[in-house]
Amino acid sequence: MEENKITLTDDFNIFNLIRNVWINRILFLAIIAAFGIGSIIYTLAVDHIYEVVSVIKPADPSEETTLNEASPIIGLSIGGYSHDPVINNILITIKSDTFLEQFYHKYKNSIELFDFKEKDYKDMDEKLKEEMMRHNALKKLHKVIDFQVNSDHNTITISVRLKDKYFAYDFLNDFLSTLKEYIVKQNTEEMEEDFKFYTELSQNSNDPIISQMLEKKVMEKMEKKYKLTSNVFRIVQKPAVPAKRIFPKRSFIVVLTTFIGSLFAIMIISLKPPFEKIIRMLRNSIN
Repeated sequence: MEENKITLTDDFNIFNLIRNVWINRILFLAIIAAFGIGSIIYTLAVDHIYEVVSVIKPADPSEETTLNEASPIIGLSIGGYSHDPVINNILITIKSDTFLEQFYHKYKNSIELFDFKEKDYKDMDEKLKEEMMRHNALKKLHKVIDFQVNSDHNTITISVRLKDKYFAYDFLNDFLSTLKEYIVKQNTEEMEEDFKFYTELSQNSNDPIISQMLEKKVMEKMEKKYKLTSNVFRIVQKPAVPAKRIFPKRSFIVVLTTFIGSLFAIMIISLKPPFEKIIRMLRNSIN
């Protein structure tokens, strides 16, 4: 009975491990090869993702030129937001569903971006179908559009990740032009409201000194906001068609998977002798 005892300390020392790997080298290499080949097949079968990047710089980082003075500076340095109110105005616009909804209506039938499947909406009425399609489209836009803030240079890096690199390039160019037009429109509307507000205060004021101060104030704000309206941001780095995909990273995946396969093979070979002893003990006990 002594010879049938399972001594794990003998089976799991370095010498026995190396010896077992050498004895079972065919099994060891077969497991590694299976992992390696599987990783190569995966990188060939999975959809390739390309990233188009652009860098923009707000025209005027001065707090006096921001349109939404009362807007909260949400997130601060967390989640890509900045302490700069002009940059925050752009970032909040980028993440706004109201702004992104324009692209849903514009690219609704574009399979490169949304690729709606009828089977997902076949049991819905038209109203519910439209609501779900809008919800899924906005969710997809939030996923493919990303941004980062460089607070040292007051720049915003905007990226788009899609399967079709040429479509991603065209989409980012359209995104930047639409963003500028959207902010200019907002600025113009805000400027007109401010102008109307201060004009009414000035006209209703009986004190000529206060009226003069209000007129001076409104002219200063209108001048600064006009500068922001006419030049919201400039493109520091223009979008370009990417030469390489960002996913899958074939070399990294193959190397990592092969390494994991090696560890798995060592584990299997290390556990093989104890299991063989258990099987022999069971057979002897039966006999």
